[in-house]
Amino acid sequence: SEPEFAEYVARLINALGTELCKIYAETSLPAEGKAQAWSMIEQVTPYLLKFLANEYDDTSSAVFPFVNDMLYLYKRQKKQMQPFSQGQHEFLGSLLNVVIVKLRYDDETEWDADEDEPEEEALFFEMRKNLRIFAEHIAMINEELYVGYIHSFVMDIINKYKAGTQLNWRDIELCLYVLYCYGEALSKASMIFVTPNNELSPLGELVSEMVSSNISAYPHPSCAMQYFENLNRYYQFFDHRPDHLLQALAAFVDTRGLHHTVKQIRTRCWYLFQRFVKNLKPKMGPYVENILTSIGDLLAIQAEPVVEQNTMDGMPIPAASTFDSQLYLFETVGLLISMDTIDPLKQTEYLKIVLEPLVDGIQKSMSQPFNPEDELFLLQVHHYIMAIGSVAKGFPTLEKPADGTQQPQAITYKQMSVIRDAVRYTFARLITCLGTEIVAYLPSLINGLLTECQVTELVDFLPFIGLVAHKYKPMIESIIDELLLPLVRRAFDFLNTTPSGTDEALLLLELRKAYLNFLLSLFNANLEKVFVSERNLEYLNTILQTLLHFAKDNSDPTTQKMSFGVFLKMVNSWASGSDTNTSVTGFDQFVYSELLPITFSVPMSSAFNLADGQSILVFGEMTSIQKGMCTKQGNDFIEYMKTVFFPSIQCPPETAERYCQAIQQYEGRQFKKYFQVCHLYHI
Repeated sequence: SEPEFAEYVARLINALGTELCKIYAETSLPAEGKAQAWSMIEQVTPYLLKFLANEYDDTSSAVFPFVNDMLYLYKRQKKQMQPFSQGQHEFLGSLLNVVIVKLRYDDETEWDADEDEPEEEALFFEMRKNLRIFAEHIAMINEELYVGYIHSFVMDIINKYKAGTQLNWRDIELCLYVLYCYGEALSKASMIFVTPNNELSPLGELVSEMVSSNISAYPHPSCAMQYFENLNRYYQFFDHRPDHLLQALAAFVDTRGLHHTVKQIRTRCWYLFQRFVKNLKPKMGPYVENILTSIGDLLAIQAEPVVEQNTMDGMPIPAASTFDSQLYLFETVGLLISMDTIDPLKQTEYLKIVLEPLVDGIQKSMSQPFNPEDELFLLQVHHYIMAIGSVAKGFPTLEKPADGTQQPQAITYKQMSVIRDAVRYTFARLITCLGTEIVAYLPSLINGLLTECQVTELVDFLPFIGLVAHKYKPMIESIIDELLLPLVRRAFDFLNTTPSGTDEALLLLELRKAYLNFLLSLFNANLEKVFVSERNLEYLNTILQTLLHFAKDNSDPTTQKMSFGVFLKMVNSWASGSDTNTSVTGFDQFVYSELLPITFSVPMSSAFNLADGQSILVFGEMTSIQKGMCTKQGNDFIEYMKTVFFPSIQCPPETAERYCQAIQQYEGRQFKKYFQVCHLYHI
């Protein structure tokens, strides 16, 4: 009756139990000693169950280590294929019962969507997590016991609900939560919904009863939340029983789910619904029109002031907004409209219904006087653009561009980062579903964004351009040719600045990597011609000199390797050889006068560490450049090295001769090892 005293006794039982388990687990203990230890354990286990079931969580958690040790002994016994006694089976059953009942919300605890007492809520969830682990271990030891108990427990509550019994919300929530955990504890072989003869499995029966019982209508928010979590976890059930899908969708789209009065549940359901529709998209055809009609009112966009919250280290960050969740609804719309089973005319009609208010909203906003200080005005435009992008995200392909491609007009507000972010997001989504139809907008988009973009935006944007170049090669060559200089110049503008602090220095380092990856991506997409086109050739030397600067920087092996990697691509593409059609005038001279010398001088630097893994990769790129030039130019390369380069660095003739023999005779990996030994001994 005294909670504090009970907790002390629970700790005593825990200490006694864990010591006994430790003794029993000793492999050197004789059989007689084991029998005595187990006999004593059996005398203590009734107290273990009693304290675990205690109404006070501190008392219950005091015996968690004892429970854990007991389950370890059971798992070891099963692994050793030793049969369990009747008493052991009974203990497991009793333990499972206590664990499941203990998962229930206390009678004094109220479920609060606003989390007025987050610490108390967090402690309860932590306890639930530990209890779930115990239940999962029991399932591993005796799956038949676990399946039978959970099936009986869940069915009992559902049947009472169907019979009209007045049930506490805590019992309904527990029933649904236990069903949610059920699938996690099962082995893959048991995670099935129907048997080979198409009859429902125990899990299939539980999901079927959950859906058909209409338990989602129970008037408590916690029950609705858990119900929709369950639908998502067990979505594959509807592949076997599609006749249940209508009832599940009806619950989703009405006031139980997407239209719930509690904001926390409503917005969570917007995300869960997107997942549910995406996973079951092939079966959604008959319900598209009804769903779109039901959620139309949720697609109205209203910007809200940004609210900040603090991270654990006290740093302020923007809190998740309602609109962040609303984007899942727009993506769901795209998923539904893009179904192959829908007539193209219907698709166009649906798209107009969804997109016209968004495009009209953008146009209406742009017709108003612009006030840079009006945060909500900018957010509203941002939201319209993001919503269009989210609709496009749901589309795998689309033959004709939708009206939403009018988003480049938003460059009117290009000086506002929030608008630039939204435009980049939307364009990235549109280009995946509209393909080449929208690629023509790329130059105007990039030129509009580049003049105002910040370092972080360029770091995000360069990889995107590289992906577009790869996806739409070679038809995009002329566009990349037009965009190369603006992109490179903007990158240089930032890279040539002196960082004001550590954070800015790290950002510029990220930009350096993004820039080098962008150059590599153009070579990988076979678009290297853009560097030497009539438009860009005069700027090539600037690019080469920048790469040289990065390649000489031993303080950053990652970008150093990338720089030499770009040079290797250039050597393979532009160095003169048997194929003179691809050679670039003046490039050979650059290689011999500036690139080859640093492939020798960089590894000789005291700052270059051959014991470092990243530096070894840099070394490999440098030797590949040398080997590449030798392969391309053969005797011309050897003659230059013997008569010009090695004498210029005062290399002994015999060493130069050994090098020339090695580079001609050895394959790439062997030559790398040879060159590495040379540098280790400063030969």
